[in-house]
Amino acid sequence: MNNKALTLSLFIAGFAVFMVDSYVRSIEDEAKKKFGTEVLVVKAKRDILENETINETLLELTPVPKKFLEPASVHFEKKEQDKETAKSMKALSGSIAIVPIKKGEQITFNKITEPSIRTGLSPQIAPGRRAIAIPVNDISGVSKLVKPGDRVDLIAVLDVGGGRENKIAKTISQDVVVLSVGRNVTNNIARVIEIDGKKEKVKSLNEDSTFTSVTLEVDPQQAQILALVMANGENAITLSLRNNDDTDRVPLSSTMAVDVLGVDASRTQRGVASGRR
Repeated sequence: MNNKALTLSLFIAGFAVFMVDSYVRSIEDEAKKKFGTEVLVVKAKRDILENETINETLLELTPVPKKFLEPASVHFEKKEQDKETAKSMKALSGSIAIVPIKKGEQITFNKITEPSIRTGLSPQIAPGRRAIAIPVNDISGVSKLVKPGDRVDLIAVLDVGGGRENKIAKTISQDVVVLSVGRNVTNNIARVIEIDGKKEKVKSLNEDSTFTSVTLEVDPQQAQILALVMANGENAITLSLRNNDDTDRVPLSSTMAVDVLGVDASRTQRGVASGRR
């Protein structure tokens, strides 16, 4: 009797397992029809910062239904990791995150890049335009608060001879695009590796305020004018920062000391002339 009861119990248990397995398989089949088969997608194992170098320890492979793949996601048409996927994962090492990537977020090709001819300064220069660097300091460089992508006016201060009162300030260019500040370029990897003793130290250029030059996009004629003005000294050009949405050109005349001081400047000039006699 006990043997019959045990046999019956085992049969019922086996039948229950079979039914559960059949039910699970039917659910899986229905999910595959609805969402597609699962593939391996590359995800971030932890938060990845902008401009951070990506290595294998920051990535993981997770099975995801095809319907839930993001456009341009890095994925493999497989259910399990093998030598081929491991090799491809290793190939991603050394790439750079263009934007911040959150933990669990799918890695897509438009979120990563690597140093190439498509990064750096030259691809950003519009055809027919030129890039030219000018020296700046805390005063002439708007307290060094300018950044790539900003727009500025250029004010030149020229000594035309005859003393300080005969210097002229002239806005020589308006609404000029800033391509880079120092070595910080918008589509480049904003970092520099320095040697600190025997160790390599990675320094972010996004927060660097030690730059001493700003590179601007101008036409060839403006480039010649700037080269001539800079021959008058390092502080011959001052940047005037403007709102990026403000593209108006304002008609401006040159400014001299007499324009600032008015009658007082004329009296001073006459007094100096009388003293010379």
